[in-house]
Amino acid sequence: MCITCSVIEGKKTLPGGLLYKDDRIIIHHCIDVNVPGYLVISPIRHVTGYQELTDAELMAMAKGIKIMVSILHKLPDVEKVYILNLGEETSHFHFHIFPRYRWMIDKSNVALFSAEKLDGAKLFSYYRNRNKTSELETIPEINKMIAFIKSQLQCMQ
Repeated sequence: MCITCSVIEGKKTLPGGLLYKDDRIIIHHCIDVNVPGYLVISPIRHVTGYQELTDAELMAMAKGIKIMVSILHKLPDVEKVYILNLGEETSHFHFHIFPRYRWMIDKSNVALFSAEKLDGAKLFSYYRNRNKTSELETIPEINKMIAFIKSQLQCMQ
């Protein structure tokens, strides 16, 4: 069974639980990367590519992304939020919602730049690999972030 389907069926434990779930999508904190606010949004239905999404799934995902990006932009150190789809580790289609914090920009780290310009794809890959963990549910910063996002979602209802 794919990891996303395991999450949907409640067989995989998530740090802080699901942030949002309806009949079309789920949103949760990334399971194994210690970057507070690094979220994943997926359709409930197992699809492997963007082209397989129904219009209703696509609209639900777009609305969910917009809400989450708005919440992440309320954080003082978030300068930008990347939205990516790569699909290399799991076949279940999903988007990464990845906040870029001020502390991530290290001009001396040439691995983050291409032709002297910050390269968002390299930054994402660098911090995703650098912050990989298997003990995410015990990290206080992640738990605080999840509580913040949940409180913001409650305020919107």
